[in-house]
Amino acid sequence: MILRLDELALELPKPKNPSANDAAAIQELLGGKFGEMSTLMNYTFQSFNFRGRDRLRPFYALTSA
Repeated sequence: MILRLDELALELPKPKNPSANDAAAIQELLGGKFGEMSTLMNYTFQSFNFRGRDRLRPFYALTSA
């Protein structure tokens, strides 16, 4: 089972000089604006956990590619 927490494990201090570019860079490191990393990991997990690969080959190709 995978537990996903949508919060950081520790409190971060407020920045003295906030910058939109710096915030975007950090957000991308943490998984992207729209959760691209989470989506990638979900598809990867689904492809590893796919049962009956031989019988359902076209569907397996969709999730593993």
